[in-house]
Amino acid sequence: MRKIQLLRLLVQALFMAGLFMSFMPKTKVVSSWLLPTIILAGVFFCGWVCPFGAAQDWMSKLGRLLRLPRLRMPQGTQRYLQLLRYGFYLVSTIGITFALLKGPHNFSRFMRGDFLTIASGIIILFLLVSLVFDRPFCNYFCTGGARMGLFSVLRIFGIKRNTEQCRQCGQCSKACPMNIDVAHTDFVRHPNCIGCMNCVSACPKGYLKYGLMPGNKKK
Repeated sequence: MRKIQLLRLLVQALFMAGLFMSFMPKTKVVSSWLLPTIILAGVFFCGWVCPFGAAQDWMSKLGRLLRLPRLRMPQGTQRYLQLLRYGFYLVSTIGITFALLKGPHNFSRFMRGDFLTIASGIIILFLLVSLVFDRPFCNYFCTGGARMGLFSVLRIFGIKRNTEQCRQCGQCSKACPMNIDVAHTDFVRHPNCIGCMNCVSACPKGYLKYGLMPGNKKK
């Protein structure tokens, strides 16, 4: 399954190049096709397309290459902290706009000069944190990811676990950059799932597959 990660890396690099060469799709164009795909298969945009998400992934890879210590939020704490981005999203929907928390849609604007000093500092801070902590911005601050995540709970395609053979070794949960407890989930419908397939690639026995939601089972 390493091939899927190489493919994801290629797609991320392509859209990152598009960011700097100004051929990234406009927000309205993206929105027209995002909603159907989110309901069908979840938030692939965050895991495969978003340049800021890709940058955090690459910094995490660099941190691992440098053998830096890895930090991970305990599940008990994560359960509550992950609600932060939904809180920011709720606040933004009632008229208070946090321009720096709109995630991928504002990332290209910042790089072209708007709020350059403040935004650059915030971006650099999150990238540095990504050396030791997977996707800190995506986990707790991105309102764009929160909005898409709420729709993604309706997905009919996703990652499913072979509950009959899986012995819950925990490698899948450990590999998840969004800190989802995949090892104890039959079908991943979590709103924070970005479809990166890291859990599928990490499973030593191949007990995780991507496919249609299983019927008549507890999700």
